[in-house]
Amino acid sequence: MLKLTNVSKSFGGLKAISDLTFEVRPNQFFGIIGANGAGKTTLLNLITGYTPPSEGRIEFEGMPIHGLPPYRVAHCGIGRTFQITQPFAEMSVLDNVMTGALFSRNGARRSLRQARAMCDEPLRLVGLADQAHQLAGVLTLGARKKLELARVLVTEPRLLLLDEVMGGLTPHEIDDLVETLRRVHAAGTTIVMIEHVLHAIMNLSDHVFVLNFGRELYRGTPDDVVNHPEVIAAYLGKPLTEQ
Repeated sequence: MLKLTNVSKSFGGLKAISDLTFEVRPNQFFGIIGANGAGKTTLLNLITGYTPPSEGRIEFEGMPIHGLPPYRVAHCGIGRTFQITQPFAEMSVLDNVMTGALFSRNGARRSLRQARAMCDEPLRLVGLADQAHQLAGVLTLGARKKLELARVLVTEPRLLLLDEVMGGLTPHEIDDLVETLRRVHAAGTTIVMIEHVLHAIMNLSDHVFVLNFGRELYRGTPDDVVNHPEVIAAYLGKPLTEQ
């Protein structure tokens, strides 16, 4: 579904992403982990068109997308959440999700009634159906994260990219969002997830890709990754006797 081939990105003399090659298969839950500064968000920016790669090729369903602007990437069927949620605070939860339906591919052809009807399933999937008429500005952080997710899901993405969606949440909210993402994935959406909350990403992912200073460190099953010596060293540091 998604294929990166020898992708690199430099900002002046800094090489933020270096020669990455990997594939994401349809219906996969693909986790990406790495310490702060590893290049995770830069990688999502490359895929979604917010910044062009310096080198390499990015394909979605066999079509090259590197160099396309973000709205064109979104219209291809790729949706994305952001680390910082920015709902329209004075609008209801339902109206926030409707903006996704109206500004997505073919959105200009939809009536308000059609856009409203499209919101029912995303709101149900994320667990906000009962809060549809609340103002977005009064939601808890956990509910705002779900709203961000629903607003992307209503665009009907075939591939969903999640950028640290668990950030700032309480343990209870994290557990709740894990179950939400299980429902979204089970409904047929392929997911690529960047996350610092390791127990969440290990419980959800069937394949994990580890970034370290913009380079691939390791890839494999969650069990393989958490037990790999180089991954442990990258996250926890080496003993002083080995430095």
